Amino acid sequence: MATLQRIRNRAGLLVAVIIGMAIFAFVLQDLLSGGKTAFMRSQYIFAEIDGNSVQYEEYTARVEKLAEYYRLRMGQTSLDEQTMESIREQTWQDMVREYVTQDEYKELGISVSTDELMDMVQGRNPHPVIRSLFSDPQTGIMNRTFLVQFIRTMNEDPSGAQKTIWLYLENEIMKDRTFSKYNNLIRKGLYITDLEADYNFRETGKRMDIQYVVKRFTSVSDSVLTISENDLQKYYRNHEKEYTQEATRDLEYVVFEINPSDEDDRIAGEWINNMKQEFASVEDPVSLVGMESDLPFDDMNYTDGNLPAIINDFMFSSGVGAVYGPYFDESSYRIARLVEINYLPDSVHARHILLQPDANMDASRLIALADSLQDVLNKGGAFASIARQFSMDGSAQEGGDLGWFAEGSMVKPFSDSCFYGKTGEIMKVQTQFGIHLIEVLEKSKNVKKVKVAYLGRNVEPSSETYQGVYSQAMKFAGINNSYEKFNTAVSEQNLTKRYANDMTASQKTITGLEQPRELIRWAFEAELNEVSKEIFEIGNKYVVGAVSGIREKGIAPLDQVRAEIELEVKKNKKASLISEEFSTFLASTQSIDDLAGEMGLTVQDANNLNFTSVSVPSAGIEPNVIATASVLDLDQLSQPVHGNNGVYVIVVKNIVDPEKTELNSQKTRMASLRESQANYEAFEALREAANIQDNRAKFF
Repeated sequence: MATLQRIRNRAGLLVAVIIGMAIFAFVLQDLLSGGKTAFMRSQYIFAEIDGNSVQYEEYTARVEKLAEYYRLRMGQTSLDEQTMESIREQTWQDMVREYVTQDEYKELGISVSTDELMDMVQGRNPHPVIRSLFSDPQTGIMNRTFLVQFIRTMNEDPSGAQKTIWLYLENEIMKDRTFSKYNNLIRKGLYITDLEADYNFRETGKRMDIQYVVKRFTSVSDSVLTISENDLQKYYRNHEKEYTQEATRDLEYVVFEINPSDEDDRIAGEWINNMKQEFASVEDPVSLVGMESDLPFDDMNYTDGNLPAIINDFMFSSGVGAVYGPYFDESSYRIARLVEINYLPDSVHARHILLQPDANMDASRLIALADSLQDVLNKGGAFASIARQFSMDGSAQEGGDLGWFAEGSMVKPFSDSCFYGKTGEIMKVQTQFGIHLIEVLEKSKNVKKVKVAYLGRNVEPSSETYQGVYSQAMKFAGINNSYEKFNTAVSEQNLTKRYANDMTASQKTITGLEQPRELIRWAFEAELNEVSKEIFEIGNKYVVGAVSGIREKGIAPLDQVRAEIELEVKKNKKASLISEEFSTFLASTQSIDDLAGEMGLTVQDANNLNFTSVSVPSAGIEPNVIATASVLDLDQLSQPVHGNNGVYVIVVKNIVDPEKTELNSQKTRMASLRESQANYEAFEALREAANIQDNRAKFF
């Protein structure tokens, strides 16, 4: 019984221990899981702005919203990378402004009411955005009817494009007005006192003619100086804020070019030779080019002298069907076949009216308008007048006149209509730019032109070639996995080491490399002297990199700026020695001429200086010299002045005081200048105080 009780007691203890351990494990797992989740979540924190975490998803959603607006406004289904980069930057700046100013707006009670928005859209003085979008480009007068019609019909647009555009415009107008109100409050709080105006007037108006002598730092040898580590550290402590820096990296890298091999060249040449007979005999060479050639068919009529020199004479002396080649040109093996001989004008003189769709003009309405205008023109309507009124092309101001142009200088449907169409006929042609109403005014005399089809095979690296070069790069990176080995291998293998210094985290270019963002991002994740294990494929190159320098954001460490500090310490010590020498001679001389004679220096003149002067003639940028001159009395010798290039002693020989003018005018000018700076400086102060952590470089 006692044994059973002991078992029960121990079982109870064991159960308690097991339960306790289970609870502990559960809590630990939760903590670890939560920590991991928190860590993963932190990885997607796109930025920190004024204490607010900006998630990557929020940013990309805003980018896509803005991109959609641009696609609708530009009538495109996709945007190129340059435009997208601009959209990403605009989105970032908008987010920064929003987060930085939102608390300020709330505290100051700044907002835009519905009535105010309505007034900015349809009131007597609409917002500049509204005026620019809904004004007649010819007269600059706002078309209110068009504006009202746009607003009334936007919900009827099945695509939703009009509403998307309008909501974006409303939002931008409200943001601009809110920011303007904030800036106006700042400006209204600025004030220039009479004392400020008077002081500024005297300082900027006072003119001085001076004489000076200078003993430059280069006159003192470095060998007479003793520079200690304590000297460097002391200077660094006293000036460390001057050495703030952005995060940058130095990169060294080697490139393994992916070029076609001899085997790649042989295969391309063999293919073109095997195709010659078929290309020469086929009834439809253009179709064969479309199916087999690496070179698209060029449906263009060429005049004598405009074909490549290697085939020009042959084509203009042969009949249709003649074949030239194979031959090698521009990295490809080619066979050329003459497919057409035509006699067409060398150039034409034409005019046109371009009609394009917009938010108020869908495709069906555009076609109806084009048909209507074509009918009017066919009945004798004034082409130039109609072009000025309706055309959306830059030539509208010239009545649609395009002048003389050669074949191929316009898009093909437009060009063909002009060169094959009749003079005086009103033709309707559709291109990627819209609908054109074209009239050919004149044609030059007909000349012989030819069309040539090219069957081509580019000499390009094969998959085997890619694999071979990749293996070479992989072997290099695998064996030379330390910075020391990297440099040794570069030297022993006679490779060219390339450099990209002072790269920023957001940098997108490296000279000689096409779109190297992945390489730059790696450099900011790597350690000092780390060699990349990953082989970066950039364009037709494989790249292996090594991080040779790391500078973090903030105050640069002493060792990083040691050379600069040594230079400044040397200058200071030289300045002290030169100043002591000047002081000795100043004790026994009465004039600058005597001082110059005693020290073997030359007296130099600098006239018409004032407090705002940037430089001293023959001396360079020397603000300390100008500041000293502004407080010296006439004919008073200065004490030694430590400048940027040497030590100076100066004397003021002439002072021209400004004429007294109306103080209110000076105050007005100063207030205007201060107000013009307020918009930028106020926001920059908020931005700086927001302690922005920009992590964009980790994502793009």
